[in-house]
This record gives sequence, structure tokens and C-alpha cells, in this order.
Amino acid sequence: MSETINKSASLGSLTPTDAPRNHAKISMRHLGFRYGVTVALRDISLDLPENRVTGLIGPSGCGKSTLLRVLNRLYGLYPDQHATGEVHVDGQDILGPDVDTRRLRARVGMVFQTATTFPMSVYENIAFGIRLHQHLPRAELNQRVEAALTVAALWSEVKDTLHAPPAICQAASSSGSVLPERSPHARR
Repeated sequence: MSETINKSASLGSLTPTDAPRNHAKISMRHLGFRYGVTVALRDISLDLPENRVTGLIGPSGCGKSTLLRVLNRLYGLYPDQHATGEVHVDGQDILGPDVDTRRLRARVGMVFQTATTFPMSVYENIAFGIRLHQHLPRAELNQRVEAALTVAALWSEVKDTLHAPPAICQAASSSGSVLPERSPHARR
């Protein structure tokens, strides 16, 4: 990835590393990442300017997703994955040991290509994110879960099986959401 960025810069095109540092929302210096002993990223230096869209383009396996996982410290959920170097978001070093990863992940989100859910009911999957940031009475949490599913046009599909165990959930291919599998005996 670093070679591509440097090659582009030598051709005279404007790349994120050319942006003034004081306008960088995210700044990486000498970022490295490894899965155990396997090196996935090596010496990445890149500034991502605020209020700009930046695309990461490359072949499968070149480190695009790994780089994004570093930005919200998602790798910290897995053993033997390590980042080195510096990564600053709004001037704060996010690789330090004192970083509140819950707050960081609230600010630096990640959307996956494939719907990913936790092994729990539809209700618990929706309530999980709300509970991370707010302590609500049960009645208000219920309202928020219903509102989220209504906005996603899923409430009518899941309202009767909201608390169903995850073993009967299946991916709904048309919406990219996870819905409880309908019983063959359920009325439509």
C-alpha cells in the first residue's frame, strides 16, 4: 500500500499524504500491523483530510480491511494481532494503552461487506449498540429497538420472533439483515 501511495505522489498527483497536516482528520505515521508473525502492513504513512472522501483500492489481500480495522482498534478483540507506529484521530493517538476503545468505536465506525451479527436474538443485536452508549429503562430500550427496526422496514417481519434464540436466525439475502427463520407452520 505504501508503495502505491509513494508512486502516485512521484507522478505529481495529489494524494492524502500531500494534504496539510493541520487539516488531517486521521494521520498515520510508520504504521505496521501483524497477525502473529505475519506482517500485513508495513510502514504506512498517510493523512486523511477532514470532510473528504478517500478510497482505498487494491487487490484482495493487500491490507485495505486491515488498515480500516486499525482505525477503530477492532483488532484488539482478537489475540496476537498488533499495530505499531502512530495513528492519530483528531490529534489523539489511538494506539495508546489508555484509549477508551468503546468511545473510539463510537466515533470511528466500520461497515462490513457482509451482514455480521452477534450470536444472540434480533432484539439483543439491536439493543447491544444502544446499551454501549446509554443506560435506558427497559421500556425506553424496547421503544428504541422497535423504532430502529421500523426505520429499517423490518419490524413487521421480526416482531413476533424478536427474542428468538440465534440458532433459528438466518441471513435475509435481499436486505442484508438478519431475520429469524420462519417456522414452516407460521401463518403468512
